[in-house]
Amino acid sequence: MTSRPVKLCRFGRPGREKPGIWLGDEIYDLSTHFPDWSPASLGDGRLFDRLAQLPLAQLDSFPADSVRLGCPVAGVGKLVCLGYNSRRHAEQFGLTIVEATHKPHVFLKATSALCGAGDPIIYTRLTGKLDWEGELAVIIGRRGKYIDPAESAGHIFGYACFNDLSDRYWQFEAGDGQYARGKSFDSFAPLGPVIVTADEIDDPGRLSVRLWVNGQLRQAFSTADYIYSPFRAVSFLSQFFTLEPGDVIAMGSPPGNAAAWGNAWLRPGDIVELTIDGLGRQRQLVVHEDERGAGA
Repeated sequence: MTSRPVKLCRFGRPGREKPGIWLGDEIYDLSTHFPDWSPASLGDGRLFDRLAQLPLAQLDSFPADSVRLGCPVAGVGKLVCLGYNSRRHAEQFGLTIVEATHKPHVFLKATSALCGAGDPIIYTRLTGKLDWEGELAVIIGRRGKYIDPAESAGHIFGYACFNDLSDRYWQFEAGDGQYARGKSFDSFAPLGPVIVTADEIDDPGRLSVRLWVNGQLRQAFSTADYIYSPFRAVSFLSQFFTLEPGDVIAMGSPPGNAAAWGNAWLRPGDIVELTIDGLGRQRQLVVHEDERGAGA
């Protein structure tokens, strides 16, 4: 390898993924050099040096479209989400944005909701109003508490595509005002297909995000719409809890979800696709949990 920026991925059957690196149209198997992409490996200050020394010509490789890609980091400790971090989304709900005093809504999704960029979205027996939200995800690479905004960039390992899938019935209509349950069904947090190291992204505040449902464009926005940039978000969240390597921060979504399209909730058979500049593409089929098949 000749350059520091990389795209990390994990490939293979669910629960048996191996660490890989995506170069061009090929995925290289790094399992003989790294046990996995985990909080420990992402937080290893020698990681880039070790990657630069890899003998790629001696490693097994596969066409990227020939293997299943799982969640690109194993053992995520925290999956933190920001709500009302989009100017347009906040204004849609009647909020007046004063950037100096605005605080985004913060909630957690269960890490068991994480899945790969091509894995099925599971429509469970309890699913009522299944919705999508395309977002930028930030992956932490260095531990920190009370991080100064000017130092936030040094704590970010990289970025990825993220879909904050939600069941709006369980989020808003179940009568108890909590978010975690409606946000944490299995498969409700597809991440990837890759983690792109921060070096490769010139400006995470100027990325184009697009989401389609059944080929129809449903969300189109720039990360410039975020009230809290990735750097400000890292600093803000670190005031309340320690951020650890491998933690994931979902930056929030603008308008364009199902309610904005006449309550066009996702149903089994629907296809959801998400792209972000430089971060790859997700493509997922909504599948009833009784029909997802072995290994899904």
